[in-house]
Amino acid sequence: MNINKKEFIKLNKNFDEFSKKNEKNKSFETIKGKIPILISAPHSVRQIRNGKIKGKDIYTGPIAIVLQQETNCHCIYKTKNNNDDANYDIENNTYKEEILKIIKQNNIKLLLDIHGASDEHGFGVDIATGERENLNGNEKALEILVEVLKKHNIENIEIDKVFKAKSIHTICKTIAEKTLIPCIEIEIAKKFRDINNFSNISKIIEALKEYIIEIEKMG
Repeated sequence: MNINKKEFIKLNKNFDEFSKKNEKNKSFETIKGKIPILISAPHSVRQIRNGKIKGKDIYTGPIAIVLQQETNCHCIYKTKNNNDDANYDIENNTYKEEILKIIKQNNIKLLLDIHGASDEHGFGVDIATGERENLNGNEKALEILVEVLKKHNIENIEIDKVFKAKSIHTICKTIAEKTLIPCIEIEIAKKFRDINNFSNISKIIEALKEYIIEIEKMG
């Protein structure tokens, strides 16, 4: 991974300051890549769901950006709380609309939506596939992800255990239905997003980097 702990912390600091830099109504950033895979981090800043503030999925934004830098894939991530939840709101969801635009304009063949979860759930990674429905028949995309995570010693890999991405509210369910490409939500436990154990952050990034490269090879 071509970034060290100090650089990663600096990158993360932006997610506490984006709201000061952004235009009034701009709530996300996109990075254009060359390979047709899209990484998303919709909870990289705080969100509001049903009137309640929810904390950000810490370090998911920097993870998404580093993956883009390392693989040259496409990337989208939230930079501002506009009293919204990009992974829940059905109406007036500009984040989902932008994802659809990116997919159409760049012939994207897979969406990987990155989230963070508490260690209390007991998994290292929970892969949400809408009970396989969001794969749109591409079981290989799931098989490769599990294989690569195991190769990089990511423990306790689950599939649709706690998080399923089965509700139409979620990005993956919505995009899977509208585009017919495989859409995978990956819930990363806090222990793999712990800045005090940067080797674990490096481990998850290297695993997802290899996954993106393997999916690209499939053509």
